[in-house]
Amino acid sequence: MIGSLNAQKADLKAICAKAKNPSFCSTYMKSNPKTSGADIQTLAKITFDSAQTSASGALTNIQSLAKKETNPTLKKRYTACVEQYKNAISNLNEAKQNLASRDGPGLNIKVSAAMEGSTTCQDGFANLKADPSAVKNNSDFQNICGIVLVISNMM
Repeated sequence: MIGSLNAQKADLKAICAKAKNPSFCSTYMKSNPKTSGADIQTLAKITFDSAQTSASGALTNIQSLAKKETNPTLKKRYTACVEQYKNAISNLNEAKQNLASRDGPGLNIKVSAAMEGSTTCQDGFANLKADPSAVKNNSDFQNICGIVLVISNMM
């Protein structure tokens, strides 16, 4: 009986209502046709994969910005963000095992840890004129991770 419950279609509206950014969540879910009709485990994998892709993209972008930045303060901030995103990616790589074993609480812990780095990175941009792409990448990563956290609590 429990197995059949896990295979039920995930309630995307309920998930997005609990997300950090419900509007982002709704747009994200609608933009990916694979989410429609997906069960909770499949949805966890889809959003988790997106979080990994987002973190990798943010890291590549911030590495590029750090290399070409001439303002020493901003360069230092970007360099710190590079390390924070490397740690985030490491946490996400560890979280893959939690996802594969359907360990919602373990997934939640590792994704939360991954989010910490991007939050620190974002906070570091507060009084600096950071490149808008870095700010957007950071925000997108946090929002996608927020969706993963909601789903992990339903696993």
